[in-house]
Amino acid sequence: MSKAPKATGSAGLKAFRHLDVLVVETNPADSLLTKEAFKAAGLTTGLHCVSQGEDATMYVLRKGPYTSVPIPDLIFLDLSLPEVSGLQILKVIKSRPALMHIPIVVAAGSDDAKFVRRVYALNGNCFIRKPGELVEFVRFIETCYDFWGRVVTLAPSRPAQRRSRRSEPSNRSDTQPSACEDFV
Repeated sequence: MSKAPKATGSAGLKAFRHLDVLVVETNPADSLLTKEAFKAAGLTTGLHCVSQGEDATMYVLRKGPYTSVPIPDLIFLDLSLPEVSGLQILKVIKSRPALMHIPIVVAAGSDDAKFVRRVYALNGNCFIRKPGELVEFVRFIETCYDFWGRVVTLAPSRPAQRRSRRSEPSNRSDTQPSACEDFV
């Protein structure tokens, strides 16, 4: 008997699976808009936000205050971050075997060909120009969530990502600081 996911909807697509999504966005208004767009698309849990490049790097590497966070299934990355740029974060993630499977959607205010080429050269999975209209932005998030949540088969997390008892820090915190609250 096949263990294929149950098809739903008129197109026969798989049902949505739970995704942990990391949004890296410095602009509080864009961060809020992204949260609301994901909520409208059906993602009610598993959305995590950080507003600084350094926090994004620590988050995916599970360091500092982020030791107990889940490895994201998908990352939405703002290209224009202060201090640590979006391109630097992309390079860090895609250069580590334990993280390189994570799809990264890079968003920017412009579609400058130089930046588009750099994103794809660093193995970014998607480059989009942030839509200027609210309706377009919500539609973009819904389409991305549908694509990454139902259409594609994501690589499973590697067993090497699990920490052994020996490597866990002794001052592990159960709190997960975030620039925006996780959905409940």
